[in-house]
Amino acid sequence: MTVTAIDVPDSAVDEWPYIVALLPTSKLFVDDSYQRPPHRKFISDMVDAFDETLVGSIDVSERSNGYAVLDGQQRFMAMQQVGKTACYASVYTGMTVPDEAAFFYKKNRDRMSMGAFYGFRARVVAGDLQATQIQETVEKEGFTLGDATNTRDVIGAVSAIETVWGYDSAHRDECLTNTLQTIHRAVFGRKDSLHSHMLQGLGRFWQTYADSEVDRPVLHAVMQEIGGPTAIIGRAKDKRVVSSTVSKGSSIPWLIARVLTEEVNRSLRGSRRGRNFQGRLPIERLGV
Repeated sequence: MTVTAIDVPDSAVDEWPYIVALLPTSKLFVDDSYQRPPHRKFISDMVDAFDETLVGSIDVSERSNGYAVLDGQQRFMAMQQVGKTACYASVYTGMTVPDEAAFFYKKNRDRMSMGAFYGFRARVVAGDLQATQIQETVEKEGFTLGDATNTRDVIGAVSAIETVWGYDSAHRDECLTNTLQTIHRAVFGRKDSLHSHMLQGLGRFWQTYADSEVDRPVLHAVMQEIGGPTAIIGRAKDKRVVSSTVSKGSSIPWLIARVLTEEVNRSLRGSRRGRNFQGRLPIERLGV
């Protein structure tokens, strides 16, 4: 590996944390533990209009078995397809895999092609404490995070999950645990149960009310009686449009919390012998 320094002293090379070298493409590889999947259409278009003057250098981390691509995966794969046997790279040494994942995240977090899940996964590999705690909470409650939501247990609304984690109040440090427990016990597998609105709406509900105030079986029952997540979201949207008692600027999550509160209170009206119900939930706390 050599560096050609033009019109600068040799000592200038030490000013930078990497060197630029021409590396054999056969020694380069992609670590899928933090890299996002390749964009096949983008690579194909790049191959069709390949211009070697625009490729520049990619970023790699030196490992004992070759060089892990940190940034430039699409260009690397396009170069392979057009038959390039070597490419220029900025080579970093001494990195651990968490270091590589952190580099990848920092370099790509503001790019539109960086999906929320892949940025989050890179943070987990990098050892980010909050991301790790969130992932552990999600998995403890029987769900996993992914790049797209399914109707059961894979949550693609990663930004919403992080938002709900950040909801705190005097009675709890985070609202994600209660939110996922409610979904799992009341509407697991139902359409829109893992929608971002539903996640954040339950988050706002649990941010507002303490465990001691909420009769969970009643909450679960009214969520089912309303018609499930799709109907709950629909009611919240309707309320913003037609209700004279809420602000037209109220967010859907806050209105979901209001819908749930109203239905729980309605269910608790009158005499319910044989059960100890908590009192009415103070709807005024919601502020919507």
